[in-house]
Amino acid sequence: MNPQSQIISNTILQKKTQIIYYEQNIKLVEQQIKKLKKELFQKCNHNWVKDWEDRSCHSSWMCEHCKLYKNPNYNY
Repeated sequence: MNPQSQIISNTILQKKTQIIYYEQNIKLVEQQIKKLKKELFQKCNHNWVKDWEDRSCHSSWMCEHCKLYKNPNYNY
């Protein structure tokens, strides 16, 4: 392999390594968000209001304070 090709190949490998690193960080942050939502669901003084914009089959009730669904299974 010529030197220029080797440089390109190494750069590709570095970029793939970066992707793996960022994917792992994204998963970690998603887990942290999930945990925080559970904690928020437990601690918020909910005021459930109808979510008129919800077009999915999820719960149509949302807390006006924390913006989580009334059905906790849909929050995570």
